Amino acid sequence: MREAVEQLWPEIQWISDAKLREQVTQAWIKALERSPLKPADLNQIPFTLLVPNCPITFMEHKRCVVHIARDSAKAMTDFMGRALPIDSDVVIAARFSPTLAIARI
Repeated sequence: MREAVEQLWPEIQWISDAKLREQVTQAWIKALERSPLKPADLNQIPFTLLVPNCPITFMEHKRCVVHIARDSAKAMTDFMGRALPIDSDVVIAARFSPTLAIARI
């Protein structure tokens, strides 16, 4: 299942903290093991049922959000980092698993 998570989420490698990266990976492994869906299903199902015939998949949406979070953390660091330290690992991890990121704060 680890390989499936790594294929679904190459962005996990952006988390530089090895412990947090492993926690995020383990959270997704556990979620996939408990889910009736197969990993490949996440690249097929729409990210919402509220839009008829939604052309965006669950994983396209989720990965996009992770990219936006990383870019936002960089911009916040660039503009406000002197007064507001940003832990990019927590920002990125929060988009994979909000509970893990909150536990780290």
